[in-house]
Amino acid sequence: MRDKRWERFLQTDLGKLYLTIPFKELSARFPSKRNKCGARPVFSIEGGIGLMFLKSYLKLSDAKIIDQMNCGNWAMQYFCGIRLKEGEQIKDRTIVSRWRVKLGQYLKMEEIQQILVRAWSGDIGDQEANVSDATCYESHVRYPTDVKLLWECIDWLHKQISALCAHTKTPRPRNKFRDIKTAYLAYSRKRKKTYKATHRLKKRLLYLLKKLFGQISPLIGIWKKSFSFGAKSPVKADFFDRLRLVRKVYKQQRLHYDRPDVRIPNRIVSLFKPYLRPIVRGKETKRVEFGKKVHKMMVGGIGFIEHWDYEAFHEGVRAIETIWKHRKYFGHLRLFGGDAIYANNKNRKYCSQNGIFTCFKRKGRAGKNEAQATLMRSLIAKERSTVLEGSFGNEKNHYGLDKIKARTEQTENVWIFFGMMCANAMKIAKKRYGPP
Repeated sequence: MRDKRWERFLQTDLGKLYLTIPFKELSARFPSKRNKCGARPVFSIEGGIGLMFLKSYLKLSDAKIIDQMNCGNWAMQYFCGIRLKEGEQIKDRTIVSRWRVKLGQYLKMEEIQQILVRAWSGDIGDQEANVSDATCYESHVRYPTDVKLLWECIDWLHKQISALCAHTKTPRPRNKFRDIKTAYLAYSRKRKKTYKATHRLKKRLLYLLKKLFGQISPLIGIWKKSFSFGAKSPVKADFFDRLRLVRKVYKQQRLHYDRPDVRIPNRIVSLFKPYLRPIVRGKETKRVEFGKKVHKMMVGGIGFIEHWDYEAFHEGVRAIETIWKHRKYFGHLRLFGGDAIYANNKNRKYCSQNGIFTCFKRKGRAGKNEAQATLMRSLIAKERSTVLEGSFGNEKNHYGLDKIKARTEQTENVWIFFGMMCANAMKIAKKRYGPP
């Protein structure tokens, strides 16, 4: 592989990105076991990691990445550690998503971040200053409402009943599915959905969903009695897990309909992504977002994940944990920046006791060097509001993190993590090799 074309590859923007990523150290964190039987894998673990960086860098679909490689894009092939011969093709167009699933099973964010910190520490300047903030990387889902969620449950349950009836050769039970479908479509076409119309339709949806539960139970019993090993199943492998989830949705929606004043913990907002939770952001155009909330700390213009969760959390209480993580990664911390939500008394006291200067608004009397302190606070606040806030927009607009189209919780974690690290790697590449 080390030929003249390889040297030309290293001079390209993609080659410079390749040189900044410690592929060998990263691949050692993922198991390399594979069965001796079967065909040899197309990509090694390093190649699978390269596919994730390539996905974020190019913002292409999984299928288009494979199409580009099959069309002879040798730079992309070198980046992923392969070289296709003339006429050779990658036939599996789902290989990128399958690698995302595999990496998601073993992804340990903390360990991989430490590897990247060690690889990039020489290019990260001003390692004694830290600015932190949180954002939400939204998942690609339709805006959830109670009516939409109930209809999705009914539609899925009706399809399972039809499949079980066809498999067991049982007459399909009668219900009001067609009438409710007509009512739901008519409701969806309305520009203004009144409370009275919504309340009426929710009542009908809840009644039909309860009736479908009663109709599917005997069909499952008939199917189990006639089940034989090796026979084709009429339902998918996750049927019973999804059925339990639909029952949970019904209980939550029934409680919300009867007692709208009662708060429901862990409320499900998406049938196909039950791990999502509403993240209240308070923006003018978008009050609520649905995705993963990430608390990010930035050192020398390079951002790292301090904490992430699908449940909403208060980033202001994570200042001390952020300081400890900074010491673990970079050593001594001298400056800490955050918005007003971090400026509680506990954080102020901790920073004062440990000699950490912050950009928090002063409380009490002015000190001897108040003019210099005010200037320092404004510089830290400007760094947070421009560089850190700008990195959120840069990752969402240019590295595929605006709407995460992964289908599971693990693959969504992989998508977000490698998107953020790809943005960091590009900054490191520009520092080492200059702008393109």
